[in-house]
Amino acid sequence: MNEDNDTPKRPGNLRDEASEWFAIMRGPEADARREEFEAWLARGALHRSAYNRIAETFSIGKGLKEDAPHDADHPAPSPTGQKAGKLKMAGLALGLVGAVAALYLSAVSLGTLKQDGPEIANNGTTGENSNQLQSKLGEIREVELSDGSRVTLDTDSLVLTRFDRTQRDVRLVRGRARFNVEKDKRPFIVAAGNGTVTALGTSFDVALARNERVTVQLFDGTVDVRVRGDRSPAEMPVRLAPGQQLIFRAEKAASPIQVTSAPVTDRRWPEGVRDYDGVRLGDVVSEANRYATGPVLVAATDVSDKKVSGTYRIRDMERLAENLADMLRLALIRGNNQLLLVKTCPSPQKENCTPPS
Repeated sequence: MNEDNDTPKRPGNLRDEASEWFAIMRGPEADARREEFEAWLARGALHRSAYNRIAETFSIGKGLKEDAPHDADHPAPSPTGQKAGKLKMAGLALGLVGAVAALYLSAVSLGTLKQDGPEIANNGTTGENSNQLQSKLGEIREVELSDGSRVTLDTDSLVLTRFDRTQRDVRLVRGRARFNVEKDKRPFIVAAGNGTVTALGTSFDVALARNERVTVQLFDGTVDVRVRGDRSPAEMPVRLAPGQQLIFRAEKAASPIQVTSAPVTDRRWPEGVRDYDGVRLGDVVSEANRYATGPVLVAATDVSDKKVSGTYRIRDMERLAENLADMLRLALIRGNNQLLLVKTCPSPQKENCTPPS
């Protein structure tokens, strides 16, 4: 049995476990409990994703200091001090997580799912007309639907579908998906958050971000985006043309809703490729960590604020970290199932640190 299907009984329990492990793996018990930690990660994608998001939150804009040497001027901490330090780190991790939106829907009801959009009934089964499409952490997965349309799911994404004789209904529950829709007399309707996207034959992305915003980007054809407003059950649809995007809040519609030009830098994400032009290193790392079981961390704010330009394969974390370190002339430290970008290697230099080129 996949243990990811065992939903924590208490809300936030998985997040708390991830925070505790984050603290443990940075404390004096890291080596002794590594096997236990790796077994916890191996329970499934939800566990790995929860841990990675704790690490992301901690890394961006936070200084990570090297441990002080244990000598006469810096005595080794007592057991009581070690315990206090561990509790302090756990508290810090939990506090940082509070600044982030909910990890995502840690449990999806496989009964009826309806949020001001098409009703998707799955009932825990995958029949001829209804289905559940899911990608694992770090996976980009393409699925062909029964009508010939294709859905590409980004990392850790979940889509529910139900087709009948009159309509093709889809709901994006979490993550991001690209829809290449075959023409059909039945409308193809994608629900996400508080809105719907209707298409007959077209290519577009729909993303539900952790900050509870929905982004619709159109590449080909025409789509109508309808967003529920604060005062009316259904606003007039907004029609997008190729190269345009629309962003709205998942729960409440922005007022007014604005159509803007869609950035071209992330059109190649189904290939695992990302183009950057003057983007913060911290933002690049945060995006790449969505695909990682062992995250890349950034040492301090001045490092995180460095600008990144170029084309990178963001699913190969080792190669990405090496390329970023080489381009920005940073040192790269390997260890604890993580990659850490810092200005220089600690002194004395350790074997697990590659100095700036």
